[in-house]
Amino acid sequence: MVRQVLIFFIFFSQILHAQDERYYRQILTGELPKALGPISGIELPSFNAYGNIYRLDINGDGIEESIQPQKRDGVDWIEIRDSSQRKVFEAKLLAQGAESYLYKIRLVSLSTKARALILFLDEGFTKGKYFESTAKIYLVSLDNNDLSTLKISDGAHFFHEKKAQRELYWRRIYNVNVFDMDNDGIKDISVQYNNIQRIFRYLGNGNWDKF
Repeated sequence: MVRQVLIFFIFFSQILHAQDERYYRQILTGELPKALGPISGIELPSFNAYGNIYRLDINGDGIEESIQPQKRDGVDWIEIRDSSQRKVFEAKLLAQGAESYLYKIRLVSLSTKARALILFLDEGFTKGKYFESTAKIYLVSLDNNDLSTLKISDGAHFFHEKKAQRELYWRRIYNVNVFDMDNDGIKDISVQYNNIQRIFRYLGNGNWDKF
């Protein structure tokens, strides 16, 4: 029995030695990468969902553009196409929790040279030890009725609902209004709840003064 085990050990050692010899030869000659081949990354599947298409005349030329909310791998996006179905704008809308969605779009005229889309995004909710749900606006500006000037800016929260410890609960719904506060001929966007107020004044070229 001892002899059989000894013979097996010697035979197995010779196989390992032969494999090691071939391995080191491949390293020295540069053949190892060819033997192993390229290492490719794992491609994760993409899950896309498309919402209803909304049609608005964004640039005032009498022809409607297409606005479509989308979900790309669970992230909210907005896509705008012109009358020829050519994509002219897209942007990512960052949410905070589950079941987020873009539920309202409002087109407003800020001046004779500028317009804006106000996007109302339900940011979803988090539900664990505490419950919290928020919603905010994004501002998409347009200069001189030119679709190539579309730019997005971060807005402010207009809804906040929260349930915390010791039965603490609040629910705030802010008013989103558009009016010329300083009489400069350019309308401003206000997000207000009681004495809490955020003002967005458009400066042009996709820039906003926020205070």
